[in-house]
Amino acid sequence: MLKRLSPWLLALALPVGALFTTPAKAANFISLTYGPFQRSFPVSELEEFVSTQEATGELRALMRLVPKDDQAKLLEFLGMRLPFNVVQTDKILASPIGKDLLKQFSQVTIRRDKAGEVALRGAMLTAAASSEGLSMMSFLKNYPAETINLDLRKLNQMLKKQDGIMSMLGKLRP
Repeated sequence: MLKRLSPWLLALALPVGALFTTPAKAANFISLTYGPFQRSFPVSELEEFVSTQEATGELRALMRLVPKDDQAKLLEFLGMRLPFNVVQTDKILASPIGKDLLKQFSQVTIRRDKAGEVALRGAMLTAAASSEGLSMMSFLKNYPAETINLDLRKLNQMLKKQDGIMSMLGKLRP
């Protein structure tokens, strides 16, 4: 009986909790590292890029290095909304594929406290419970740190090994 109730309790508890609490910290900056090189820019610039398709500030300087085709793919990825509610997201993250994704993505995020998987899971569940729904932007807004640090070399290796992020996401089912 408790097994049958637990998804319902989670479905009720997380959205209600999201109404009354905000993350202690939410990502305001994205820091990209590639070997010895590092660039940071505000999440707000990324939001503006998604809504207007025009890069501004520090993001504009970075986007000059990205081919137009790749910019279009990036916009598609950033604007994509996943059709999973909080219960479905929890089930996916608890599945073998979900656990593997969390483990792999935690290696892309650079954290001193080594809580990458927990931070990713928490941000995804909170984003799925938000009024915005689960998207890359809602994920970033709910990531529990002032800055989300991404290692681009590791991300590139992971995506090549997995035949791309869209392929990995395509394996997920609610």
